Amino acid sequence: MEIVLDTNVLIASLLKNGLTRKIIFLSPFKMYSIDYAKIEIETHKSEILRKSKLDEQSLNYLSDIIFSRIDFISFGHKETFKDKAKEIMQDIDIDDSFFVALAMSLNCPIWSNDTHMKKQSVVKVYTTNEIMDYLRIL
Repeated sequence: MEIVLDTNVLIASLLKNGLTRKIIFLSPFKMYSIDYAKIEIETHKSEILRKSKLDEQSLNYLSDIIFSRIDFISFGHKETFKDKAKEIMQDIDIDDSFFVALAMSLNCPIWSNDTHMKKQSVVKVYTTNEIMDYLRIL
């Protein structure tokens, strides 16, 4: 299965060696995210360092390993879905429209723990627990 990862999933994988990180490392999914997610993570790097209790070198190393499992897509070539996604997400969270557009363009679900993502009905959204349930039935 292909799946788009929201930034909150990526951040969770960096914060602790828990379920999210294990799924990223061990699942059979083909994973995607948008390039902007890396910028968001860099913006919150000091907070991630503090909460994860990692030093900067360790966080950079871990980020490189996690990011190597994910195809980051620059959003420029997904223009056909961008306007529709913005329309869908305008009253929910416009910042998440890029994830919705990418999922629409790939015809795949999103992995996100943002409950508001499920307010739209165009793209299926799985939480981490739902991903685990899905993997149990494989």
